[in-house]
Amino acid sequence: MFEISEKFEYLREKIEKTLKPTNEIHYEICKTKPWESKLGGCPYLKSVDDYPKDETNAPMMFLAQINLEEMPKLKDFPEKGILQFYIANTEDYGYDEPCKVVYIDSFDKDETKLLCENPYQTEIEENIPFEKECKIVYEQKEMAATCYETAFEEILEMISEEDENDLYDEFGDGASRIGGYPCFVQNPVECYETGEKSVLLLQLDCDDVSGLMFGDSGNCQFFISKEDLLNKDFSAVGYDWACC
Repeated sequence: MFEISEKFEYLREKIEKTLKPTNEIHYEICKTKPWESKLGGCPYLKSVDDYPKDETNAPMMFLAQINLEEMPKLKDFPEKGILQFYIANTEDYGYDEPCKVVYIDSFDKDETKLLCENPYQTEIEENIPFEKECKIVYEQKEMAATCYETAFEEILEMISEEDENDLYDEFGDGASRIGGYPCFVQNPVECYETGEKSVLLLQLDCDDVSGLMFGDSGNCQFFISKEDLLNKDFSAVGYDWACC
């Protein structure tokens, strides 16, 4: 049963209607294999020529890699392959610059055929928004709509004004995750708010283990349309980050 505090138990039926599965991300500090789910380190690469470049031909910043076979299944997501997340290597974490999400549908585990060190680590390390390379592990949960969703606003109308802050605290769920609902530090990004890209592909939120933080207590999100996700088309992913 979904956990709800005693104070808001009377809202259970309304809250449970908003539940979505999500794969919450946790981090373990260690050297990773090229094909493993990871934060930082070396992405899965057979050649340095495969490393993504931005519009000026400069190497992009590698943020994270998701091995889809390692994580619990999510509806509409591919069940195999690797997703890699890159942003422009700028002091403002590629804000207003195109991101790049690379989908590799099959991969080799012969390390003699793969790069084991990020070929552009020295070029990007000054701007990386975390301190340590980490292996990613997953915990599948159900989460309720956060305070940025229309469904949350409907629930808000059912409670007293003095309980509003407690409701925000209980259902303003952050954390790094795949799927589920995003947690915006400031305002929702336009592509998500309009429904153009309604699927949370990845959220990277503040974390003590890895030292992950965008700016001052900030986070980032990647969004995709359901149609593109089903077609395994990651060429038009939306990216945004914000901080306090």
